[in-house]
Amino acid sequence: MSRFPIVEHDQVTDPKVRQIYDEIKAELGFGIVPNLFKSMATAPGFLGANWSKFRSTILQGRLPRTLKEMIGVAISQANDSQYALKVHLHGLTALGISEEVLTLLVSDFENCPLPEREKAVIAFGLRAATRPHDLSTADYQRLWDLGLDDVEVFEIIATANLFTGVNQYTDAIALEIDSL
Repeated sequence: MSRFPIVEHDQVTDPKVRQIYDEIKAELGFGIVPNLFKSMATAPGFLGANWSKFRSTILQGRLPRTLKEMIGVAISQANDSQYALKVHLHGLTALGISEEVLTLLVSDFENCPLPEREKAVIAFGLRAATRPHDLSTADYQRLWDLGLDDVEVFEIIATANLFTGVNQYTDAIALEIDSL
């Protein structure tokens, strides 16, 4: 059970929270507000800041949302953070990623049938989240050689940062996985 209340849409009294919930429902594309955000509703400023960070990191930018969510899955698996792992696997399924790809993404990454560029992006994001001091010039060069530019590499690092924080937050409050 979550250590903070899960505030459902019909329980919201704060107009700022209601506006953020409406944005989340519209922009995520699933018509729901995930428990991640519902658990933040008692602190509207925190909710707003986290929604803004999520929106600008995952829903905007040059890299595809699906690739960013795959980075999140890899990071969540490495951190044994079940909330983000389950929610983003479900989200990737809803966004059209095949069950085969998702199964291999978490069980046998080396044999996952993704293009080399995508696998390099995911591996870099995982390292940025779990072993950032080990990133070398060669790691960056590999991404540049695969055609990524500095803005896209920044997006990978920002995604790693986001999911590291999401994992820490959801694990610390024992957040319940959404009814999917």
